[in-house]
This record gives sequence, structure tokens and C-alpha cells, in this order.
Amino acid sequence: MVFADGLLAAVLVQLSDFHEDLAGMWFLEAGFGLVDTAYQPTFADLNAAQAWIAQRLAHRA
Repeated sequence: MVFADGLLAAVLVQLSDFHEDLAGMWFLEAGFGLVDTAYQPTFADLNAAQAWIAQRLAHRA
């Protein structure tokens, strides 16, 4: 779970061997507020996921 300013911003899950070539990558299971998106990206690692989420949250008004 990813929190921003005390609020849930996203839920990430690490993909298992069931996902073959994607095993070990991180998947955006759910995004909330500015992190909500029509597609659910995968990330090579948590640093990549964190950077993507931070970029989305930077667009706050």
C-alpha cells in the first residue's frame, strides 16, 4: 500500500511466477485520486513505481 499525506494513493502487488516473464515486477492493482488510471502499469521495481506515483501526485492543484 502506498500512502500520500496520510491517504491511500495506490495498492501495488508483486507478480508471482504464474505471470512468467513478468514475475518479480510490480503491478498497480488500484490507484486512487491522481494515481487512478484507465490502465494498470507494471514496474520493474519499487523505485520505478514510486517515481511514477510521485509524478502523478505532483500534478496536484
